[in-house]
Amino acid sequence: MALYGFDIKPISRIQGDSVAKTASYILRENVHDLYWDKTYYYSYVDDLLYSGILIPDEAPDRYRELPTLLREIEQAEKRYDARLGKVIRLTLPNERIFLTNDLIGLVHDFVGKTFLTRGMCAVIAIHEGKNKNPLKNNPHAHIMLTDRPVDANGFCARKNREWNKREILREWRKLWAEAQNKFFKDKGLELRVSHESLEVQGIDREPTVPLGRAAMALERKGVQTEYGNRNREIELWQKEQLEKEYLHNLERKCKKERER
Repeated sequence: MALYGFDIKPISRIQGDSVAKTASYILRENVHDLYWDKTYYYSYVDDLLYSGILIPDEAPDRYRELPTLLREIEQAEKRYDARLGKVIRLTLPNERIFLTNDLIGLVHDFVGKTFLTRGMCAVIAIHEGKNKNPLKNNPHAHIMLTDRPVDANGFCARKNREWNKREILREWRKLWAEAQNKFFKDKGLELRVSHESLEVQGIDREPTVPLGRAAMALERKGVQTEYGNRNREIELWQKEQLEKEYLHNLERKCKKERER
């Protein structure tokens, strides 16, 4: 089995969040926040592989420009405690196996079929997740999504509350697994992922654990924590299994070609 990861969190003003802050972080850009009147600086981080803005066909072309898109998302929300959207983090296949263009295609296809067809706009970024040990590489994608549907005139007056229901989230998680499995199959690989829990899958392996805010803050500063180290050990084991499975499949493929 390959690695599966799909995490989602709301972007909420009452929590001090904003679309500008989120966009700055995932895009590794310096972005000014009109609502909070402050600038976020993330351009110093050098792990960005790709970024882009995807919008539905019916959306105004001006939404392809980041400042315009962020400004109109903020202007559509009047409440001090408004939810502005959501951000999803997707675990991607290890870059030693797949090229950057492969990962871009996978993310574009998933976002287009899952979110743009529902009327959402998406700001996407792919991070390298590089490490001195390639087996510890953790490429991943961030997808910032709008909470309001969009049409030719801009964002609709009413939000689509259906997008916040648990069954929709479960559907998206399943679709992400299906998108990856189709991707692996098209590449001729026997790798597979599942959105189900390890227990449901019948896999006897320790899952990673949530870090929590305190540990997450320390990890972002480069300070290793007990939970962080535990997760790194588990992730390394997973990467090693992925590498072994890839090499095994490659050996089988080469053997079949020699026998022809």
